[in-house]
Amino acid sequence: MSALGTRIRELRVSRNLTLEQVAIETGLSVSFLSMVERNKVSISVDNLEKLAGYFEIHIVQFFNTKDESSVFITRKDQISKEIEKNQANQAAMTLLTNSPTARIEPLLVKIAPGKEEPHFRNHEADTILYILEGEAKLISEKGDEQLLHEGDIAYYVNYPHRRIANNRTDQPLLIISITAPPTSSLDDLIQTKKGGWVMSEKSK
Repeated sequence: MSALGTRIRELRVSRNLTLEQVAIETGLSVSFLSMVERNKVSISVDNLEKLAGYFEIHIVQFFNTKDESSVFITRKDQISKEIEKNQANQAAMTLLTNSPTARIEPLLVKIAPGKEEPHFRNHEADTILYILEGEAKLISEKGDEQLLHEGDIAYYVNYPHRRIANNRTDQPLLIISITAPPTSSLDDLIQTKKGGWVMSEKSK
């Protein structure tokens, strides 16, 4: 509890905000916020979400006790193991960071020859795709298509919604996909087993 109140105060002070300013924008009283920061009272999840929205952070960042300068490393052999684990799936995602507070969502996407993502990516966020191996077809829900070759980079805001297909029938497609802000709706994108779409979390 003490770390939580201290973290909230650190965020406020680092942004040169007064308790009065935070109170006005969140609807929480100055006296309540002051007691929270001094660890005199507990705070509900609903009120934490109000503060997270105001500070423009993910709620888990209130509980991050690590130095913000920490470097999170995912080794090559860890990634290789995840790729091998999903070898039989027509499409698979591997989360490439073990940071619980990452402000981006870096994914290694692998799609089998001639296959495609079973669903359109239905979140609205900025996305960058880098084609590591193979040839990708970027398909929008309006029917537009763009062909991407190895080494190509695509940037788009995901509206209209899009999905990725492997345009080759003789080799798998490997893509680095970076989305910001991180989507909390991965369950909408991933139909485990049913659609052959699997996500592996590197942080586990």
